[in-house]
Amino acid sequence: MSSTSSSYQLPDLLSLFQGYHEMSVNKHCRAASSASQEWIRGLAQEGLESPALPPDNELTSMKLGLLGACCFPSCDLTQLILIIDVWSLIVLDTRTVLRSDPPTRCDWNLANENCYPGFLDLLQAHPLFERLSPRLSRFRESTSEWWQQRFARSIATHRSSQQRAIDYRRAGSVPRVEIDEYMNFRRDLGGLNIILDLIEAVEGLDLDVPIHNEKLCTMRRLAGDIIVLTWDVFSYNIDQSLDNKLNIVCVLQSEREAGLASSINEAGNLIRQRLEQFKALEDSLLLNASAPLGNATSTTFSLSWLWNNTPKIRGLPDSTLISQNQVHDVGLYVRELKDCMVGFLNWAYETDMFFKTKGESVKSFGWVFLSPPNPRANSTASATAVE
Repeated sequence: MSSTSSSYQLPDLLSLFQGYHEMSVNKHCRAASSASQEWIRGLAQEGLESPALPPDNELTSMKLGLLGACCFPSCDLTQLILIIDVWSLIVLDTRTVLRSDPPTRCDWNLANENCYPGFLDLLQAHPLFERLSPRLSRFRESTSEWWQQRFARSIATHRSSQQRAIDYRRAGSVPRVEIDEYMNFRRDLGGLNIILDLIEAVEGLDLDVPIHNEKLCTMRRLAGDIIVLTWDVFSYNIDQSLDNKLNIVCVLQSEREAGLASSINEAGNLIRQRLEQFKALEDSLLLNASAPLGNATSTTFSLSWLWNNTPKIRGLPDSTLISQNQVHDVGLYVRELKDCMVGFLNWAYETDMFFKTKGESVKSFGWVFLSPPNPRANSTASATAVE
């Protein structure tokens, strides 16, 4: 992967969210981060044969607890620890698939790959994720069958996408796919559907609202796209140094025969376009809702009881009826999608995963120097940013 440029400038993604949604950090960040790191250290000490488990100093510099705390600012301590543990394993596993050299094997047992058993059965097929089963099993009692089937599908597609990614990397080729197809694959690989499913389960949300289902599914997809596009754009320097072509920038360069700067800018435009679509759908929901979505904070059962005991409006089909509780839950879900987008973006400048210790400089100026090709580089390779 060659380029005539020695540096490139990242798009100013933070400005896209200014005046739209501010980042908050969960007050339990420190305690939850410490607990999660100890849990992951415990997995390593058990001698589990997984290349995803990093050295202790590397785990600390990744700041995965901060990722969870930025994306889920309103969770209580127990909820936040679970979220951080799940997302930590997803990030560690995905990073290993994308950056190991040579490409490592997939930790998932791919037997019966095309069937969708229960989500707990799927978790048992991974030596690390199976350790989450005791805690995630509680969702069998508190969530709907509809949610459980979707969660199982999210895990299954994450599993299959990892093997697909390894096959791409071993072939050393740019995926010959349309942009939308790449985005679907990349969302699955990044485990975003798993994380966005957990919002509903952890918060106990009722989102089975036919009148809004299509819009919510689209907003969820757009939020996932924005997060994985951010990952790819920020990770490009590391990826090119490892000759890893599983990156939206490489896909754009190949598909459109464009240069590096043009492809970086186009990737930024993809993020901008998706955020504009997200905002338009949010505005549409606001017009249809009977309460402001942005003010949703927690489930209010007294309002739900009052709404559900009010006579239904005559003449409306059942599919258009929505309880006050559902209105509230839709609002909370939309807000938490925004928390995840903004939280991931801000965390990406703080972790060592993308810019090592130069995140603040990149955040201020946007410039990154290309690292020389280094096919034997390990997973800690990082961008060198302009001082």
